[in-house]
Amino acid sequence: MNGFGPGKVGWRWGVAFCRVLRRFVVPCLLAGVVLRHATSAAAPPTPVPPAEAWPVESVLQAARGDLRVAALPPIAFNLEQETFANEPIADLGTPGPADSRADKKPYGSNAPLSLGAFWAPATPVVGQPATLSMNAEFARIGVPLVMPQEGEPLWLGIAKFGRLELATDAVLPESGERVPSQLWLVETGVTHIRPQDDGGTLGGTFLFGTASDRPYAAARDLTLMAVAFWQTPAANDRDDWSFSVFYSPTSQLPYPLPGVAYVWKPDDTLEAKIGLPGGIEYRPDEEWEFSLSYFPLVNVVAVARRHLSEQASLFATYRTDTQIYFLADRLIDDDRLYVFDQRAAVGLERRLAGGFSVESAVSYLFDRTLFQGTSFTSGRRDVIDFDPGLALTVQLLWRR
Repeated sequence: MNGFGPGKVGWRWGVAFCRVLRRFVVPCLLAGVVLRHATSAAAPPTPVPPAEAWPVESVLQAARGDLRVAALPPIAFNLEQETFANEPIADLGTPGPADSRADKKPYGSNAPLSLGAFWAPATPVVGQPATLSMNAEFARIGVPLVMPQEGEPLWLGIAKFGRLELATDAVLPESGERVPSQLWLVETGVTHIRPQDDGGTLGGTFLFGTASDRPYAAARDLTLMAVAFWQTPAANDRDDWSFSVFYSPTSQLPYPLPGVAYVWKPDDTLEAKIGLPGGIEYRPDEEWEFSLSYFPLVNVVAVARRHLSEQASLFATYRTDTQIYFLADRLIDDDRLYVFDQRAAVGLERRLAGGFSVESAVSYLFDRTLFQGTSFTSGRRDVIDFDPGLALTVQLLWRR
């Protein structure tokens, strides 16, 4: 299989999967939720007291790139997909407890600091007498640049680091070059969040750095990520409208992408983002959490979490993962190296002292491929497929 390339098995699987989501899974989930709420008496919105100060939770929400989805996959270095696909943009800049959801535990591993490592043992390379293994280290931190104050704009500094190693003797079949052994991502930037008088939020994120086998080797290897967003209350003062624009040259669609979504929040158990990016988050009780999100082109994340106690929880997740880099010696400036797979994982989160927690997970990686090209969907060259296999992840997080 060559991933999601036109005419390839992976592409047909991806299209079929998206059709199933669109035609069956999402409608059934939404229908069940609508029926549940239609059969119960509508209650007036609960008044919320004004915020006294920016709580730590709001700072953490803005500091992370994937608020409510557990920090999988282990080599998810590229904040662009994480920020735009998995972050509920409407919640990103909420200054204080703006609704009754504010006192709920966040999805995933809501942390301004995360450190982790990933290892996938060697599996055979298709069509070559070689194997390929992967290992990685990654780190992310987000901190306020000024002391947060009630009703005042918030500035956050963000830094990201990642190193992905591809240990293999395989060669790129058309160019004859060896597969690069080390791929790096180094990014720094800022997030600005400005509360509005109507309770909405205006802001954006900008990151600048390098994603290459030789960091900062040339100006053409530099990359950026920019997101602008505006969240405004809907007419019913319960839901929200979310508008956004996203751009990054190291994304599956490397041109400006608008986002429009209606954020439906019928009660404390449900939030559905209807539009693009789309998603749904559902907490039927204190023990279970479910979420599903989608961002073009083939970025899908599904998570189920079961809280065993205040200190431990189990989770299961499915997602696609794409890592995109500029090779320093490429002959075409617009060429990119894509490393793609799909993965299903199960894991355990354990809370430690001092606000720290540790996550460990076992993943099954499949539909694994890497290739060069100017586009994710067409014109692929130097395609290398490698067999499915297991992977291990360990991640340390600090919440406050």
